[in-house]
Amino acid sequence: MALQARKKITHKELKKDKLVTSYFEARNWLDNPEHKKKLYIGITIAVVLIAVVFLYFNNKSAKNEEAETKLSTVIALYEQGKYQEAINGDPAAGIMGFAQIVNDYGSTNSGETAKLYLGNCYFNLKDYDNAMKQFDGYSGDNDIIKASCISGVGAVYEAKGDLKKAGEYFEKASKVNKNVVINQENLFYAIRSYTNAGDKEAAKRVYADLKEQYPKSKYINESKRFEPEFKN
Repeated sequence: MALQARKKITHKELKKDKLVTSYFEARNWLDNPEHKKKLYIGITIAVVLIAVVFLYFNNKSAKNEEAETKLSTVIALYEQGKYQEAINGDPAAGIMGFAQIVNDYGSTNSGETAKLYLGNCYFNLKDYDNAMKQFDGYSGDNDIIKASCISGVGAVYEAKGDLKKAGEYFEKASKVNKNVVINQENLFYAIRSYTNAGDKEAAKRVYADLKEQYPKSKYINESKRFEPEFKN
């Protein structure tokens, strides 16, 4: 008797057969109590991790709102030039100081912003070491505040008499983001610091950058008074 031709298996049938095979393999795997236990443990861990992440970000958002409210209250003292009061706060009036805001909410955006204010308070009180600590400790993602803190470090070095280092930080602050409004001012500070430090080449370079990047800046005219010292 002649052999019948072997039926050709289509791709669809082959795919279906693989799915069926995979299904029964999975069923057999789950029938094993030990495997089933591991699966349930894995699912439980995943659910717990998702819940933890959700609660973390939800709590972080709530804390940031708290910090923002407290920050807006104490800024009034800062704007009045009451720097020590702004650092410590006024418990009787329910005002939390910058120092405690940084301590309690330092991981939030508003807590990071408080570092700039706290640094400025210390700087105005001539407590340069603590000012440096706050400026240098900023780790937020706001480019204006970041540039301001880097500039603050430059101001501390300038106050301490390390003018070359001051120039480097003022220049660094101007490069955080080309759209930051205080870039021109920081370039001017860099020119002044480099000039007073006797670093003519650096002063000349930054002056050229200022004229090229901000041709209509008022700081070009202000920088001209240093030009005779680094022009040649």
